[in-house]
Amino acid sequence: KAFELYDTFGFPLDLTSLIGRENGFSLNEAEFNSEMDKQKSRSKQDAIKETGDWTVLTADSNVEFVGYEELETTSKILRYRSLKQKGKDLYQVVLDITPFYAESGGQVGDTGWLIEGESKIEVTNTQKENDVVVHYLMSLPKVVSNSFELKVDAEKRQATELNHTATHLMHYALREVLGTHVEQRGSLVNANYLRFDFSHFQKMSN
Repeated sequence: KAFELYDTFGFPLDLTSLIGRENGFSLNEAEFNSEMDKQKSRSKQDAIKETGDWTVLTADSNVEFVGYEELETTSKILRYRSLKQKGKDLYQVVLDITPFYAESGGQVGDTGWLIEGESKIEVTNTQKENDVVVHYLMSLPKVVSNSFELKVDAEKRQATELNHTATHLMHYALREVLGTHVEQRGSLVNANYLRFDFSHFQKMSN
């Protein structure tokens, strides 16, 4: 339980121990450390990625991003490769035109679908690799040289954009209330919530 409080909610171990002692409980630090070691091992395994070589269909490496104006477009695959991550077989593809926003500035990458007739392949993530937008697919299309319809998950994109805007509003409000010394030190923005890290020289009042 102490490890769950620490790992999931960021609750400090020493505070859990203190509150426990005040209520007649003792903390098993050996068991806590054992759970910590297991988690570190899981994290290392999750971080391992095995990628195959790129299969190049078109030598052109220029990728046009149209995601600020459009959430749907027609595109072709420039190159693709296999990927094994967290024990799952995935594929990475580079497309000549994309409406998918790649993870950047704390905002997570878009998800959505690559559509081929009646077939819909899920795009699970979008990231940048050497300034090239890379899309993560659950599977490859049957004919990789075809043209495909791309569709961003619009509801998720909008929710993410709203949270991104909220980080700027929060930054402004913090500078107004606490002072102009407040600077952003990091953030995470996705469809469900935002996290905004900032610097300040003392504990905030209620």
